[in-house]
Amino acid sequence: MNILKYPLFLWIILGAILVLMVPVVIIDQITHSKSTQSIAVSPVISISDQPKTGWRIGEQAPDFTLTTTDNHDIQLSDYRGKKVILNFWATWCGPCRLEIQSLKSVNDKLPELDAVLLAVNTQDSFDNAQLYAKANGLKCIIPVDPRGIVSGYYNIHGIPTTYFINQKGIVTSIKIGPFLSEDEIIERLDSIN
Repeated sequence: MNILKYPLFLWIILGAILVLMVPVVIIDQITHSKSTQSIAVSPVISISDQPKTGWRIGEQAPDFTLTTTDNHDIQLSDYRGKKVILNFWATWCGPCRLEIQSLKSVNDKLPELDAVLLAVNTQDSFDNAQLYAKANGLKCIIPVDPRGIVSGYYNIHGIPTTYFINQKGIVTSIKIGPFLSEDEIIERLDSIN
């Protein structure tokens, strides 16, 4: 008798789940179809006019606030109207060290290109970032993301990773890995519309 009760108990649970799921699916379909209709009919806003926020090319770059190595709080949105090179790096990252010279030389040319370099130090201590910047003569803006929260917004899985963002805050290009020449950075910067 115990053997028969177990399958019967399972069938009762499965039936209850199905009975409860049917109204949820129906309500979801009704709600979804009404919200779709109201968006399509609305003359005020069009979904296509609003870029989606995200880390992919064509999406609005996620905004963030971080403290820089010179103790200033900055937001990505503070740089709207400028081209932005958003580079994620760490002091312990070998490939990041390879691209330091290219980034330093490009940084000197950015004011005439109406652009800015934000070199986000990620998953590293504030003190390490500050000491490294000073020892290597880095003069760019270095926001520090010690817990990697902003890196998560940008879906960073390896560093260095660099995002190129246009004047409207839209991601236009992504480079995973180090830049080995200044020309490669300038070329990507020039391709921002």
